[in-house]
Amino acid sequence: MDSPDKQSWLYQALAGNPIMDWLFMLGLLGLGVALILGIGMNIACYSGTLFVLLLWSSHLLPADNPLIDEHIIYALVLLGLWAVKAGRTWGLGGWWSRLVQRVPILG
Repeated sequence: MDSPDKQSWLYQALAGNPIMDWLFMLGLLGLGVALILGIGMNIACYSGTLFVLLLWSSHLLPADNPLIDEHIIYALVLLGLWAVKAGRTWGLGGWWSRLVQRVPILG
């Protein structure tokens, strides 16, 4: 089995880089705004799931159960929100879907 240093070389190379820190925070902001407003849920749920799984992979071989980890639960919740089209029920998703029909690049 590889040592932790060999497993996380990519994440260690990215850590502390101001550009990556800004991109990380802007990604969190975009994900949060999309989920709160219910707009762009397709993009938000898929990219949020990828985002959470990348965070999970940065600590592979966690101390706890690797399958019932909070990151895996969050990824499943994001996919569940996408599956039930949560933005259309309580958010601006209905308005957003009409806008996407006129401007398809937003979808």
